[in-house]
Amino acid sequence: MASRPRDRTRIVSLSLPDSILGNIDRAAKEIGYTSRSELVRDAVRAFLREKAEVAKLEGHIDGIMLLVYRHDSAAQVSEVRHRHMGVFKSFMHADFDGGDDCCEVLMFCGEAKGVRSAYNQLSSLVGVKEARIFLA
Repeated sequence: MASRPRDRTRIVSLSLPDSILGNIDRAAKEIGYTSRSELVRDAVRAFLREKAEVAKLEGHIDGIMLLVYRHDSAAQVSEVRHRHMGVFKSFMHADFDGGDDCCEVLMFCGEAKGVRSAYNQLSSLVGVKEARIFLA
């Protein structure tokens, strides 16, 4: 059996807040990664798999979108939600106690292209910490 050629590994520099770097270090140690790079590679692969799954959605879909975001991003989230009123049928908003984070659960029904557009716009907003799609 022929072996697959290995991807060339490149060094990439990125800026992270100290709090995230600390969380990476703790998680790497807890899970048993040999380096930050191994953990970050796994996280990027998981991110890309999730985005690929969303990209495959076709036709009419129903479900919910879950968002966790900083309270100071509420206006931008609301703006995107209003732009996609044809997709979002209902939503629930709550502020978490003791912090600056909010949670929204948005119910959607519509063509995958419109849902994907809303999801991509919401998930890429500064301050959005989590964005997930769950199909009905």
